[in-house]
Amino acid sequence: MNSINMLDNMDGITTIVSIFILLIALFYLAIHNDYNNFDFFAILGVLASLTAFLFHNWNPSKMFMGDTGSQFIGVFLAIISIKYMWNATSYTGESNQFQQIATVIMAFILPIIDTTCVVINRISRKQSPFVGGKDHTTHHLSYLGLNDSRVGFVYLGIAALSLIICFASFRYIENWNWIHTSIFGLYFLLLFGIMFYITQQNKNKR
Repeated sequence: MNSINMLDNMDGITTIVSIFILLIALFYLAIHNDYNNFDFFAILGVLASLTAFLFHNWNPSKMFMGDTGSQFIGVFLAIISIKYMWNATSYTGESNQFQQIATVIMAFILPIIDTTCVVINRISRKQSPFVGGKDHTTHHLSYLGLNDSRVGFVYLGIAALSLIICFASFRYIENWNWIHTSIFGLYFLLLFGIMFYITQQNKNKR
């Protein structure tokens, strides 16, 4: 919940990330033909609301999510991810602890990386991680010269890639093994390393 709330620091970012996390949950239900599940319609309703909201939240935004909206979305995503990602099974019904952990990390990769980078950088500066600032990954992408819309497209691209990875994991990986764990782990570490490196640039603009 706090990660989603902290990510709401630039037009459209939290909305985009939340939409793709919900799409991952919808794909999971669709793969298992679980269309009559109440959660399917609840996710669909929230997804439709966020999609409509994005038209007004995209830069330059006319509407803002605020703490109330982002915290509600954060709690909703937490519940859905516990049910359909943390407890996920493959297309054949097999479950694997490492696959479940990897699925959650892939779905929430952007909030996890952003929050982790912010906490590390603020503690290294002997500042409280809970005090706001312009030191998020989104801000540092803008410091590199990207405008708010381009930062949004960067996040959209990463979120879409995470969607494809999670879909492939659900649908095509029947027997999870250490190779899959290594590939998923390396992808996370690579993206985290790139984002963390970016946050080390233009430190004076924080």
